[in-house]
Amino acid sequence: MNAAKSNKKGISARPAPDELQVSAVRSASRAAGGRRSANAAPRTAAGRPASGAARKPRRTAAAKRPAAGAKQTQKLPRKLRGTLSVIISARNEAKTLPLLLKQVQRLAPAEIIVVLNGCTDNSFQLARLCRQATVVHVPEPAGHDVGRSLGAKLSRGDILLFLDGDMVIPAPQLAGFAAAVDGGVDVALNDLDGLLPPFGLSDHVTRCKLYLNMVLGRSDLGACSMTAVPHALSRRALEVIGYRELMVPPKAQALSLLKQLRVEKAGTVNVFKQNRLRQDNTGAGNRVEQLIIGDHAEALKAVLMLSGANTGTGSLQEQRSQLAAWRNAL
Repeated sequence: MNAAKSNKKGISARPAPDELQVSAVRSASRAAGGRRSANAAPRTAAGRPASGAARKPRRTAAAKRPAAGAKQTQKLPRKLRGTLSVIISARNEAKTLPLLLKQVQRLAPAEIIVVLNGCTDNSFQLARLCRQATVVHVPEPAGHDVGRSLGAKLSRGDILLFLDGDMVIPAPQLAGFAAAVDGGVDVALNDLDGLLPPFGLSDHVTRCKLYLNMVLGRSDLGACSMTAVPHALSRRALEVIGYRELMVPPKAQALSLLKQLRVEKAGTVNVFKQNRLRQDNTGAGNRVEQLIIGDHAEALKAVLMLSGANTGTGSLQEQRSQLAAWRNAL
């Protein structure tokens, strides 16, 4: 989400996933060794507490209840009916990637695909420590969106959950997006509307998201966008949209709505707190902001072209050109 997509000239010049030189490897299995808690009382060979060891006090009913304000472990929802593919795109995320993979494994996915683009740290070695992960290494920075497209092409699951390696999101929050798709939603989006300022104080990217959804007749989606993670797709959505279109998330979202796929909000995950600040995504008019605005322009062009084709009267773009020519002749 926050890594710039390099080698993009203009709006549409992105490297296609099948043009990238990648190498996929399966990590080797690790032997799981048990470890006793450091706080456990010493025990004899017979298994009884050693003499002099303090006995664990019996807990009363009151002691069993969590104290007020204590953080409770969130439970995962019911088991999914469909198979889950988790696709993680990362660029130099050695600090957070292992922690995210631990949360992802709690979801019991059928597969985990980690796409590393332009990593110069030890993200590759750390990702390989996850026994279930298929690690795809792209030597040059390709951008998170290209990584998602590539991961989607390689995936086999019924449900595709997309994440970024710099955000450690608890498994129960991630599960909500997978569960939404498992329940019939084609595109499950992160609802950030409650975390955004009023329209007058919003940035250009937020306004682009609001405008695109309004043009598509889905003002109820607010600023929800496939630009933001986490989000999830059904296998049907991937087949209808096409994996290549995922390289331009707003365009993929527009196509989803134009093709009558079920697009809904699936939960709220505050990604603003975890969004890693980089040189190319900081400050007004930064490269990432310009890129996302360009993506929305490309999405709006697709809306104009497809809407014109659906009316049977020629594209709206051609009608606009004819109107401009008539006006200029006056």
